[in-house]
Amino acid sequence: MTLTCRQRVLNALNGDEVDIAPVANPNSIVTRELQDEVRAYFPDAHHDAEIMTELALAGHRVCGYDNVFPVFGAGTHEAGAMGCEMDWGDPDNLPAILGRIWDHPDQIHVPEDFLGRLEITTVLDSIRMLREELGDEVAVWGKAYGPWSLAYHFFGIEPFLMDTFRDPPRVHAILDRLKEFTVVFGKAQIEAGADAINVCEHITADLIRPDAYSTYLLAVDRAIAAELSVPVILHCCGKTLDRVHLFNQNGFESFNFESANDAVQMRSRASMTLVGNINNPKTILDGTPEDVEREVFYALDAGIEILAPECAAPVNGRLANVTAVREARDRYYETGRHEHRPVVERQIVTRAELEADTRTEPAAGARYLASTETLQEIYDAVVEMEVDTVAPLVAREIERGTDVQVILDEALIAAMQHVGDLFAEGQFFVPEMLLAANGMKQGLEVLRPLLTDTGVPPKGKVVIGTVKGDIHDIGKNLVGMMMEGAGYTVIDIGVRNSADDFIDAMQAHQPDIVGMSAMLTTTMMYMKVVVDELENRKMRDDCIVIVGGAPLTEEFGHRIGADAFCRDANSAVITADTLLAARKGITPFKDVFARS
Repeated sequence: MTLTCRQRVLNALNGDEVDIAPVANPNSIVTRELQDEVRAYFPDAHHDAEIMTELALAGHRVCGYDNVFPVFGAGTHEAGAMGCEMDWGDPDNLPAILGRIWDHPDQIHVPEDFLGRLEITTVLDSIRMLREELGDEVAVWGKAYGPWSLAYHFFGIEPFLMDTFRDPPRVHAILDRLKEFTVVFGKAQIEAGADAINVCEHITADLIRPDAYSTYLLAVDRAIAAELSVPVILHCCGKTLDRVHLFNQNGFESFNFESANDAVQMRSRASMTLVGNINNPKTILDGTPEDVEREVFYALDAGIEILAPECAAPVNGRLANVTAVREARDRYYETGRHEHRPVVERQIVTRAELEADTRTEPAAGARYLASTETLQEIYDAVVEMEVDTVAPLVAREIERGTDVQVILDEALIAAMQHVGDLFAEGQFFVPEMLLAANGMKQGLEVLRPLLTDTGVPPKGKVVIGTVKGDIHDIGKNLVGMMMEGAGYTVIDIGVRNSADDFIDAMQAHQPDIVGMSAMLTTTMMYMKVVVDELENRKMRDDCIVIVGGAPLTEEFGHRIGADAFCRDANSAVITADTLLAARKGITPFKDVFARS
């Protein structure tokens, strides 16, 4: 049996027999090298259908993939069409959304001319061109952001996530209205000729508890699936093994998952067709074709039906590695390995197990007991996310005559340490962290003038910022709040910072620690630019450099010359304490890596 590329992809999506596993990307695989290869470039490709089409065709004609995919941004077409402030990037950077536009669900509306706006017509025209050019030979995939991810863009990620705790009806209303964007844009792409639609819902374990999906989004996604007449691919970044049993129920045909999840484990838990999960930040960005082959063989041995980079390939990634995904697939079948691959047993999740998995468990962790009942009230208010009660309780404690340093140490700092432990244990997620940190910060605002008057020095001074090209700030904000709650003075220089921006902040504030954050594989390499510039200016030894962000690893931190990689806000505080104490000669260096 020999199938066309298109039939191979459609069969795989629908669970039918294929000759070989297709290689088909539901997200961008455009690198700078690929742009140079076909002389079609960002940002023009986002607004010119002919250029968009040339880049999409290169996925098949240059890389040999079984599909083409013309949407290179992450929800940027919908956001740009609705008037969000945009940075459309350049040949080395994907576009980014710079600001939200709505504050209330009643503001949500799909304009009558939505499908006629440039950002939308570019995609639709490109799909028509691709369909006409390729006929029935190659699959054409489209992309429509789902309501959960659109909410991040239109309402702001932090407010939206916190609303999942403080205002559930508002969240339900937002999602119900935003789904119309997904349906309208998805249907238009299908009419233009798309064979499948990738719906992105970033409801990942890196951000929120698993039961948020069943509480808020499952019914909405089912409604979307019922409206779209082609196979739908769910894309969710990050860790998802703890919620894939919920994704199984949404009516989508496929799930595009990331390398944060083991392919064998994912295949055993998912009932959908799986697309993925070749690593971007390590393998596509900086690996070799041999590294790609190892991952491709592992995924195919695990029973992954469709191969692809896990998410949008890094623009600064190696084109040879993007192409190697297809080349490795070919070798897998040429060598006959497919005839001997192991069978991965599917797990059956019972209703009782499902209900147990989706219940919110009570908070655990080592709860600190303050020295007085009133200090304990402050502590509990922070941990229990009673944001508006913290400041009044702190003010009351001051009136009682309690030493301000005691309030800080026993109530606020101790509470945030507990919150950090709960986060590390998987009991708290980002919304809980944000709410608790906001409560702590309100209490700290009451204390700060008095702490200044006492002359008690802070632990140290931290400059923190997101690197050039990256506007994602939720991780940075959490680290800043946790650092501040732990007794550090924090200077937050915001997002999209150049090496000069970090150096200017260092010269102005003389920090003990510089923290850099990146959320994108495209932007994470800029951290090395900053470290190298510090070396060039003989300033590297003036501070401790810590790095963090979803695509980063300890190995990456080593390689770029940072002092430590921090996986989350809690570990950032622990790492800062350890490194600063070692730098001052208070304790021996341990538990974090040193730059060579």
